[in-house]
Amino acid sequence: MKIDTKKDIISPAWELIKDDNKIKKMQFLPWVLSIIFLSALLSYQVVYTYSIIANKKEEVLEKLLTFIHSTFIIEFIILAIIFLILYFFIIPVFEWWLIKYISKKDQSEKSEISESLTVWFYKFLPLFKYNNLFSEFKFISVLNGYLFILRFFDFQNIKIINYIFLIIFLFSILINSFLSYSKYIIILENWKIFQSISKSIKITLINIKNTFKLYFLMFILNVRVIFNFVIFLIFPILIVIVIWFVTTQILKALALIIIIILFIWFILFLWYLAWVLEGLKAAIWYYAYKKWNQRLEKMEDEIK
Repeated sequence: MKIDTKKDIISPAWELIKDDNKIKKMQFLPWVLSIIFLSALLSYQVVYTYSIIANKKEEVLEKLLTFIHSTFIIEFIILAIIFLILYFFIIPVFEWWLIKYISKKDQSEKSEISESLTVWFYKFLPLFKYNNLFSEFKFISVLNGYLFILRFFDFQNIKIINYIFLIIFLFSILINSFLSYSKYIIILENWKIFQSISKSIKITLINIKNTFKLYFLMFILNVRVIFNFVIFLIFPILIVIVIWFVTTQILKALALIIIIILFIWFILFLWYLAWVLEGLKAAIWYYAYKKWNQRLEKMEDEIK
């Protein structure tokens, strides 16, 4: 059974998710949570790495201590804890919903956003465990680890660190490729984590070339994360520059209004991009899983 990746997987995936308002609505909250988490994480790493390179550790430490001793530090810690709880628990729920929704829509079954929250939280637990077990192999985790390690080594050893993390990065590509179908097996077949991993590896092995092609397509689509980070980093800096350096009140107010309007426009664009790309990625992997799972089952029946 020959499968054309573009015709049988990518095209139907696009047809399934385009102009789908339910996916658009359901992607908003996880997108906001992900953007805040990634922006905070990368901003911290960039600031810390810059302080090392520019030899400004004392200035950064002084500002950090000032913040810790500020009056609103307790409120900040409480908000951070609430946010982390929401991020780590809500994301798998919406991930489960998206994959299940795509499956039902493909089979022309009705699926409402108001579907029982009890079912969502019951079903998300295996996905929550899976995400936590293998989150360190994600690209963002490898990048974060790389930036973290840099601060402990002299720059004459940078070449060695680069080689080590290149190997880790290539290994993460291999792991993620072989685990590509695990979530779909967990959600759609109600299999346990390690059973789903075993089946995902089988599916990958009989379709290894196409799986790697799709994985690199996903990697390209994930470049939007860098764009998100840049937008959320640049606009606050622009606002601070205007407040500090523009002395004329009229010009300051006008500049801030323009910046805020542009920021809102970029926010809406990034939301649209998240809706399209996250829905498209989930749909592509769904069709890949569906087609290549059929091939696996056919091969196993022939062996029997």
